Amino acid sequence: MSRRSDVDGPALEGLMRGRRRCAWGVGLAVVVAACSSTPPVAVERADRSVGELTADTGPGLPDVGAERPPTADQEDPDPPVVEAPESTLEWGDCTPFEIPSPDVLGTSGWECATLGVPMDPFGVDATETDIGAESVDLALTRHPATGDRRGSILVNPGGPGGDGLTTAWGLRSELSTELLRGFDLVSWDPRGIGQSTPKIDCDDAVAPGDPDFIARCVDLTGPVSAYLAAPYSAADMEAIRVALGEDELNYLGYSYGTLLGATYAAEHPDRVGAFVLDGATDPLVGSPDGPREGGFPTLADDGLDASRERFTELCDASDRCLLGRNSSIVLDVVESSVQFLPTPNFDRNPETMSVGAFQEVVDLALTYAGDWELLATALSDADRGDASALASLSAGPVDETSEPGSGESDFTEANFMIYCADFASLLDPLTFCDAMPENAETLQPVQPVDVEQPLLVIGTEYDPLTPGYHAPAFAEALGDATSIIWEGVGHTAFPGWTPCIDDVVDGQFLGRPLPAAGTRCSFLFGVDDDETLGDELFGQGDVESERILEQRFGDEVDASDARCLAREINRESDRVISHVILDVTSDDAEAAFTEASANC
Repeated sequence: MSRRSDVDGPALEGLMRGRRRCAWGVGLAVVVAACSSTPPVAVERADRSVGELTADTGPGLPDVGAERPPTADQEDPDPPVVEAPESTLEWGDCTPFEIPSPDVLGTSGWECATLGVPMDPFGVDATETDIGAESVDLALTRHPATGDRRGSILVNPGGPGGDGLTTAWGLRSELSTELLRGFDLVSWDPRGIGQSTPKIDCDDAVAPGDPDFIARCVDLTGPVSAYLAAPYSAADMEAIRVALGEDELNYLGYSYGTLLGATYAAEHPDRVGAFVLDGATDPLVGSPDGPREGGFPTLADDGLDASRERFTELCDASDRCLLGRNSSIVLDVVESSVQFLPTPNFDRNPETMSVGAFQEVVDLALTYAGDWELLATALSDADRGDASALASLSAGPVDETSEPGSGESDFTEANFMIYCADFASLLDPLTFCDAMPENAETLQPVQPVDVEQPLLVIGTEYDPLTPGYHAPAFAEALGDATSIIWEGVGHTAFPGWTPCIDDVVDGQFLGRPLPAAGTRCSFLFGVDDDETLGDELFGQGDVESERILEQRFGDEVDASDARCLAREINRESDRVISHVILDVTSDDAEAAFTEASANC
């Protein structure tokens, strides 16, 4: 049974993925493409290491201060400072690309550019001097290194359908100072997506899953429909490298982006620099032996059941989650009754919760554990007959720029179209993809590569969308790669959850040795029992919740008052803090806000 979509058709893993970390927490919006919320305020982070790093199991991590042994033609292992290479891109203002203000991003250093590439990079007109009559304009953004420059890191958010510009703007605040000082951070909206043109276009005249949906999208999107599969985006990555003037490509790819990275590495092994592939898919994707669900090919096995089981284990281990109630029973009871529950303390839609909306709220929370405190409060309230907090989670943050009834999100449209482009050859006749023009180049299984620097592959053990056990198989298929596992719940692991993961990724870009295959990193650093882990994951009143509250009040009062209100509210119970974050107007939350206002 799939809960990833309310539509008929394949269980497209990306339909939820693009909304990862889009609910109410200010955790990094790594895959913020389908979110309309603004990225978190950016602050350059200091060194995240907490003493000597140790792996929980397996061969272990290298010394974080060690440098990778020099190659035969590199006597000095310390890389020199790299001057910015000659680029053919004309970098300028990002305002046309709808970048949030520097006050939101914490930096005014972002630049944007457009790069024209052949619509068919494998065609006869695809030359450096003649991109042919039909071309694609890719939207790019970069933030130059703030210190001694080592190179660029190109970021892809996955999906498929995630836009890279929004991702990069939100990602920067979570990276270490060492990476920000050493590398230009670069990303792009893949062809058909976001600010790149021509754009995948559908409308709300035909719903996703309807037999005519893809036909309508193809009609509105035009010729680029025949050039959307993974190899075309991988070719665009090479065009970006050339335009940046870099001798090699450093790359950070999430989820579907791990396949783009593997595709690029197979096509351009001599141009592969430091690669980090986080949230690895099944390496057999694109072949008849790849994963399937309900008869449709998918990018990975379904990990929802395992991640949900781990959620309930940790909830039951902590007194801060559901106050001793069995979480599996609560989930079942609320699911069966939620459509009948009132939402008296939430004044936006939905006025009532459907079963499908409830399932989506729970499944989405499994992609980002930073929202578990909010989900626990919402479940507890609903167990007592009030679905207000659940309705708030379902509605998401207020988006002042959205227009109700504007149709399907860009992410959803792109996700379906690229799915059909990648998998049409593996679909049985008479499917909803029949109207999709044939993409001559389609997604292929992961191939062995021979590269100068081994690739780093990361899996999250309880990832509901790309289960962690795919990562070792993905690395084995690449050959020249090492995999590590984060023992967390959620979709992708880097950055911000644990220095065990963060420092390995930093080390990959900074030239340090990779850990041995089989290395595992705990959910949270220094926590080795479920009770403590549950208390941390389900408890408010910490630095993170105070930061969320400060942002919550930031649009209503000046900065000093927002800090004061956040500090006062953050002393309240977990339930009250969650209600204030979710804008649930319970009596307790209203009383707490009134008292906090008086004190500030």
